Amino acid sequence: MRPLLGRLGNYLPAVVALGLPTAFIPIAKDSFILPRASIVIVGACLGIGIALLAPGGRALGRLKWPLLAAAGTAILAFLFSVSWPLSLAGSYTRYESLPVRLAYLGLFAMAVWLLRDRRSREWVVAALVFGTAGACLEALVQLSQNVPYRPDGDLGNANLLGALIAMAFPLAVSRGLRGDQFTVAWWLGAAVLAAGIYPTTSRSGGLGALAGGLAVIVFLLRGRAAALATAVSAAILAAALYLIVAGPLSQLNNDPARSRVLLWRDALRMIAARPVTGWGEDATGLTFGRFLSGDWSPGVTFDRIHSGPLDIAATQGILSVVALGVVLVVLLHGTWRARSGGETGALAAACIGYSVWVLPNFDWAPATGAFWLIAGTAWSAVRAFDVARAQPQEIPSPAVARPAAWRAVLAIALAVAAIALGALPVLADVWYLQGRTELAVRVDPLQARYHWALGQALVAQDQKARGVDEMLRAADLGESEPGLYVDLGDAEAQLNRFADARRDYKRALKIDPYYAPASERLAAMGT
Repeated sequence: MRPLLGRLGNYLPAVVALGLPTAFIPIAKDSFILPRASIVIVGACLGIGIALLAPGGRALGRLKWPLLAAAGTAILAFLFSVSWPLSLAGSYTRYESLPVRLAYLGLFAMAVWLLRDRRSREWVVAALVFGTAGACLEALVQLSQNVPYRPDGDLGNANLLGALIAMAFPLAVSRGLRGDQFTVAWWLGAAVLAAGIYPTTSRSGGLGALAGGLAVIVFLLRGRAAALATAVSAAILAAALYLIVAGPLSQLNNDPARSRVLLWRDALRMIAARPVTGWGEDATGLTFGRFLSGDWSPGVTFDRIHSGPLDIAATQGILSVVALGVVLVVLLHGTWRARSGGETGALAAACIGYSVWVLPNFDWAPATGAFWLIAGTAWSAVRAFDVARAQPQEIPSPAVARPAAWRAVLAIALAVAAIALGALPVLADVWYLQGRTELAVRVDPLQARYHWALGQALVAQDQKARGVDEMLRAADLGESEPGLYVDLGDAEAQLNRFADARRDYKRALKIDPYYAPASERLAAMGT
């Protein structure tokens, strides 16, 4: 049984790496993000479960305590969240909940424990490059069809495809430079990935891919040549950044860089209000409105700060930023030290590509899950390099196997968690698309969006009191869309609860001070 689990574990990370760029469910309301968030949770749960039942993988080494600290700060942020249901279930189409945040760390750990040889790590690389190249081809097809949205390769968001390209491109380039029997295929893949940036019009994705490609070259060099390459790379990136911030690309997608800077300035005040634990996972949408000093993007309700480090600081506190920063610093140091091994440079370059992308964006499961999986794969390579260099007398003796009972119990618990947190939300969303919201709220009772939809349906059926109750439940669960509170206020006004309706409209304006429907209704009521 254990040898079979070990073989399955060798390929599970590659399956996750392939699924994140390619998996979507057309029969679900959220066809793109939710399936990939489920892959992150299920992959982490099953991977750690297999590692428990088939022990013998490498230890986390120097990253054990930083990873535990990162998990601890995430749990602390949840305990002090302004809305624990929201932090547990995640906001609809976002899902940066506590389970997802812990699952990212789980993907890292399971990659270290399950990837026990170089071949299994190469499968992860190939899966991510192949899956992302396929998404790029789909985006090019969408471009040729003149779709009414930015081509995204069925990722649900063009910038997400840009993030995956930023990681996959340096991996393909590195394998192409290595020169093996698949060299032509790797370079073709790199060409497809480079072409995929064009339809997405993702500036951060292009910058991340450029940074990752340059990092591949730096990791290949030694001594003064590496230092010179680093300086030249920094100059190239600075020039590219200028084109994005102040040059001809600054107005691309009607998203000027100036609006991001203004948004980040307001975010600092939000972070300063709760600097230690943050406001709770996925709670930005509920709280950011009270700190906005201007309507930086008319018609847009901000539920994200659009900067990965600032978003984490706002939701999980500065402690989480520090803990995750330590993880990344130790990882980068380890990959640099082990770069002579031949495989860590490409994996580190992929991580650098994502890091550049996320600075003006935010964590999102389809991209962030891939990042943590690649980071774990890189640390697996570092650990293998360390073992290969160690003298025989320095290699620690195998640890005594712990009792099998607790491993089995924990593995079963993780399997149950995978079903509850990964599979059932997808089932609920399928029912949501079918209009069976009464079933959706039973299967996923903490997802506020389903209660909102059920409330709307009941109001339409002239069951206004029941509909109001459901929408109030959605509000209690932390729905961060101001539209809910306008719908709730409208329904309460129909029941002649005008004071409650005013309260609902004002609550919508707390979430988004510039939300016109709420302002118009208050003005009509004479408030």
